[in-house]
Amino acid sequence: MRDHDHQLPTVSGREAADLAARYRSAAALLPERQAALMRNRRVEPMWTGVGDSFTYVRQSATGEETVLVDPAAGTREIVEPEPAAEGSTPGHLRGPDGRSLFLRDHDLWAVDLDGRESRLTDDGEAWFAWGALPDNSMMAVPFRRMGIVLPPMATLHSPSGRFVLTMRVDERGLVPTPRIENVAPSGAARPEVHEIRIRLDDEEALPAAECRILDLDAGTGVEVDVVDGLGETLFLNGTSGVFWSADESRVFLLRHPGGGRTVTVVEVDTATGTRRDTVHVEEDALFEANQFLYSLPLLHVLPETEEAVLFSQRDGWGHLYLHDLRTGMRRHRITDGDLVVRDLLHVDAERREVLFVAGTDEPDLHPGLRRVYRASLDGGRQQLLTPEPVDHDVAAPEPQFFHLVFGGGKPVSRSTSPSGRYFVDHQSTVEEPPVIVLRDAHAEGAVVMELERTDVTRLLEAGYRPPRHFRVRSEDGSTDLWGAVALPDQPLDPERIPIVEHVYAGFQIPHVPVSWVGGGKTSGAHGNLPSLTALGFAAVMVDGRGTPGRDREFRQWTSGHHHTTRGLEDHVTALRGLAEELPQLDLTRVGVVGHSYGGYHAARLMLMFPEVYRAGVSSAGVHDPRKVARGGWSWHMGAGPHYDRTTAEYLQLGNLHLADRLAGDLLLCCGEIDENATVDHTFALADALIRAGKRFDLKIWPGLNHYQLTPYVQMCFWDHFTRSLLGLAPPSDFTPA
Repeated sequence: MRDHDHQLPTVSGREAADLAARYRSAAALLPERQAALMRNRRVEPMWTGVGDSFTYVRQSATGEETVLVDPAAGTREIVEPEPAAEGSTPGHLRGPDGRSLFLRDHDLWAVDLDGRESRLTDDGEAWFAWGALPDNSMMAVPFRRMGIVLPPMATLHSPSGRFVLTMRVDERGLVPTPRIENVAPSGAARPEVHEIRIRLDDEEALPAAECRILDLDAGTGVEVDVVDGLGETLFLNGTSGVFWSADESRVFLLRHPGGGRTVTVVEVDTATGTRRDTVHVEEDALFEANQFLYSLPLLHVLPETEEAVLFSQRDGWGHLYLHDLRTGMRRHRITDGDLVVRDLLHVDAERREVLFVAGTDEPDLHPGLRRVYRASLDGGRQQLLTPEPVDHDVAAPEPQFFHLVFGGGKPVSRSTSPSGRYFVDHQSTVEEPPVIVLRDAHAEGAVVMELERTDVTRLLEAGYRPPRHFRVRSEDGSTDLWGAVALPDQPLDPERIPIVEHVYAGFQIPHVPVSWVGGGKTSGAHGNLPSLTALGFAAVMVDGRGTPGRDREFRQWTSGHHHTTRGLEDHVTALRGLAEELPQLDLTRVGVVGHSYGGYHAARLMLMFPEVYRAGVSSAGVHDPRKVARGGWSWHMGAGPHYDRTTAEYLQLGNLHLADRLAGDLLLCCGEIDENATVDHTFALADALIRAGKRFDLKIWPGLNHYQLTPYVQMCFWDHFTRSLLGLAPPSDFTPA
């Protein structure tokens, strides 16, 4: 028991038992435990290569079953699972022709079909190795600790397997920075030191990456110019961000410096390495290749017709445009309506059609509800294929790096068939569990068959109550803000319910869920709400201006202005508007919790609006702008000369200068070997608070990285809000199993 628990009111044995029961219910509904309480939450098709047929694994009442679906025949049957295929050699990247690539001694090697090894590069060296994951990826330590041998990164084969495009990043001049794991996993007494090399934002830029095209048949290679952000496409997106001509004489990549106003489609001659800039687009304030940072750039190149499909917000919404690669000129807009395109599912060159996912433009529906459309590349024809007023979760191709980090080693599953004709559609809302169907894009989206209905019986029995959407006006009085609220079944006081806002007010992704818990392409924080409501809190999530999925003005509201309150006052306004609708909400007891960029915002909301937020948990926040990786604030500062690190505006992006405004109960916490939002950010804010004479709590988690929010960590969050907002001492004998 903490010292200040003695100052909390004494509770009766019955009240203590009730609180312990609430904690047990909260633990049963932790995000990592929800998937096991549902059956058939997702259908992940594995396309067989025979037409558009596929298999998937479903959960029955007695175990798992393999289902074979033939869309053309309209059949669905239970079959015996195929024997597991031989897995690829760890650390090897297999090509289309069977040859594979691997790293040895900082160079790239190939293995022929007969097992013969050959060295493809001979100038690699430590911290300047071909195909190596740079430390600046912010995942080096977790991969090392897990013992994962990575295949060559930023390295990909041409469709035939003859050519290989590969890169290397020069980290030789970076000063190693230690990450100290004080309790060594080996059990040794001496702490374990993990050294990583990251260029901080107030340090000089890295030297330009190097890129090379290797001809495996001829045994030759040519250099490619990758200056100004061209190489980022390879490291982040892998094969999905690169397009080859049919004869493989040309390869096309996207050059888009983060935070910049321009984008260029670059053509490279595979024989000479010569680079030609084809399409070049410049927009007034900020160009985005996709509003959703963790999705692929909305680009598709058609080399045989000398065309490129490219995203733009030039008309105020997010649309696809067709460009001419010969002249660089924009021909016409492909898509239409007050909507934002977010994923390309398939481009059919023969039918001259594109299949894509976009938000809805229907009034009174949450604009983040996803719909599937098809449109003619020649313009003038667009059709909605999923008219139901629900979210349509259709898995699109995703960046290679994020699948590597979050994919759990599973094969990539895409919802669209190889021909582009059929797609698997997960239909749900935040309040209605999924119905999963197979649709025919060539037949106006007609449902071919129902595949599954998600069984959520056990989840509901465990106490899960879904949130619901709400809509309020922003502080300007005219802009709609959308949020989600979940109310407790058994509040301690039904007339005065304390509020905890789960925040991620970032530009990277929308935070408010639009699908049933466990859906794809969301912040993932949806799953945290049930534990908060089990404890007796009203749990709230809000998307203020600056989040993606809306018109350009809404979307880019915080670009270049985040040193002010711009965007964050929307959260205050939303809470007040919600309380007008739900007067039982207690605006005198409001807490906020966030992780990563959300941890930054949780602290920032408490410091900027101390009269509103009484308690907060800032988990792994980025509080000092100088300490992020180089270019980390480009969304707010712009690119090139616009990114001036000497200005007061730049320093005010951080939270340190606000330390003297703290009035509520703040818990700062971070994993000690977090290399994404490093622990020195948390210490920097702690130091500023100490110098300001402010009281706060600080917890550093031994051995945890950025992606480990364990049940114990979550319990500590609950404890903080139980003390600060409920005024109760947490159950002293509770530990989440």
